[in-house]
Order: sequence, then structure tokens, then C-alpha cells
Amino acid sequence: MNKKSILLSALPVLLFACGRPDTDDTAGTGELAKEVVGVHLLSVDANYDEPCNYLAEEFVTRTFNLEGVTLEKFDEPNGCDFQWGNNKIGLMMGGPKPFPSIYHAEYVFDRLYQPNSKKLAMQQEMAAEKTEPISGPAPEGTVSETPTDTKDSTKSTATAKRDTSSANDTASTVSGVTRQAAKFVKPASSQAGFVAVMGIGDKAVWETSKHTMHVLYNNHILNVKVETADPENLKRLRAVTLAKVILEQMAH
Repeated sequence: MNKKSILLSALPVLLFACGRPDTDDTAGTGELAKEVVGVHLLSVDANYDEPCNYLAEEFVTRTFNLEGVTLEKFDEPNGCDFQWGNNKIGLMMGGPKPFPSIYHAEYVFDRLYQPNSKKLAMQQEMAAEKTEPISGPAPEGTVSETPTDTKDSTKSTATAKRDTSSANDTASTVSGVTRQAAKFVKPASSQAGFVAVMGIGDKAVWETSKHTMHVLYNNHILNVKVETADPENLKRLRAVTLAKVILEQMAH
């Protein structure tokens, strides 16, 4: 191969290398490191940014048709308020940083905004304490710890607990994971002054008495308060809009 053909074959490689944008080698491995959008939503080590930074003043102005109105902004512990006249928009996070896991966040969410879930958990704990072992004064570590199945003593415990319904069929699912297993949180329900809201986060409820939308998303709890003279349904709709924007800003 002559020199001319070698130069021609190397030309596309040189053009490609020259046309690549400058990117820092943050990993220090010789390869270009890229950051995936939304990776910070899963972090538990870093504190949240200032809450007011997640919600732009311009967006509040457009959402509530406040052109020409001066908004006052107040930073609160784990929160932020926008006020104009007798109206107020409030944003508050569940804490200074995300919860250790989605299960921790859901536990706190249910205790605060799903009162019946707390009662049900207490009833289950009381029922478990009343359950007597089959035999022996100290059956820990033996099979006899399990309660007796009074309905059908011939049926084994494993068979009794197995879900054989069509909803738990693994034949038509990816990697044998059922639809039930894919649900990380229990859906919200309307109860005791809280109205379940679909289509935002992993679960969300609207607290009518406080005009506040409570949202659980991954290991985050977000609270958006709308205290305006608008009708209740419009307050709730605008709270959903604000919450979606805040979650999007957190992802970036």
C-alpha cells in the first residue's frame, strides 16, 4: 500500500476525532464520562438544593396568571413560599435529603397521609401477638413456629400461601416477574380527609383541609400547598401541575 492510500484511509478517522465536542474525562480512565438524567433522584447522600430553586418564579407567574404582580419569596426550613396579597404557594420537602430507600419513604408517607394504613398495621401486629404456636414452650427455630391452618389441616403451608390466580401467572411476563412483584408501593386510597390522586409520582393524595398535595416519588416526599381564592378542584389541579414541574427539575 502506497503513502497516498494510507493517508486517504486515515482521513475519516481524523475528521471524526476533530469533530467531537470537548468533554472532560471526569472518570480519569481515558474514556469520556457522561451523566445520566435523573441519576440524582436515586441519590441518598447529597442534601436537596434550596427548594426555591426547584420552582421558578416565572412558572408560578404563568400558572396563576400573575403578570404584573410582584411575588414575595421566602425560604423556609426544607421549604419555600411564594406570596402575593392573601395568596400563598408553598413547597416543602420530606426532609433535608432523600430517605434511605423507597420503603422508608413510603412508611413515613403512609403514617402521615394514610391513617387507615397505620390502624391496619397495628391490628396485624396485635393479631400476630395473639397467635399461639402449635406446640412447645420455645419453638423458635423449628417448623412448629407456624400457626395451624384450621380451615384445611391437610394442606401444606407452602401450598396455602402460593398465589395460583391468573393475575400471578408468570408465563406471559418478562423474566418471570409478576405484575404484583413489579409494584414497589401500595396505591394510595381516599380516607380521613385525604383524596387519592392518580397520574403523579408513585402515590399522591390531596389534603383538603390544608389545601396541600402530598406526593411520594422514589425515596422522596414532596408537599405542595396552594392557598388561593380559587375553587378546590382548581387548587388541586394547579398543585399537580406544580408538583410535576418540581419533580422534573429535581431529575435534572
